[in-house]
Amino acid sequence: MERFAVLSEMCFRFSQDIYLRTGAVPELDVEETVRRNVSIARRVFGDRFLEILATIYLKKSVGARELAAILGGLTTPDISRKLRVLEMAGLVETGPSFGDPDQTRFSLTHKGIVIARLGEPVFLYLRLAEGWNTPTSEVRPAADAEGAEKAADIHAEART
Repeated sequence: MERFAVLSEMCFRFSQDIYLRTGAVPELDVEETVRRNVSIARRVFGDRFLEILATIYLKKSVGARELAAILGGLTTPDISRKLRVLEMAGLVETGPSFGDPDQTRFSLTHKGIVIARLGEPVFLYLRLAEGWNTPTSEVRPAADAEGAEKAADIHAEART
């Protein structure tokens, strides 16, 4: 966790350096900076776009049907519309599927990869903060049962 604090400080200093190099001072016009950041957040990270980017980043290339199945709660046409928005923003590009030439595969552009890489430490930090070795909710019941069995064995050994 200490390394994340160092990374956070480095990111802050990096941002301040960029502001200085560009002559922008966000503190002078906080309302405009907030307006621009909110606009970017809604356009790039809203409406499940962040989930889509994160999934494509990890899988490298994915079809719309596969992505809809992974994310759940979205139809293939919904995903296709969202992918087109991300493509127009220059974050996603299309390519043919090797197995099915009629199906389009989606991958990240250079810009999309940079955004995903910048966001990866955030996901990693949140996973660590939640417990790195904590299983997901889908496998938790089995893990809890196994943990209970081990605890019972330890207690039984302690009594003997």
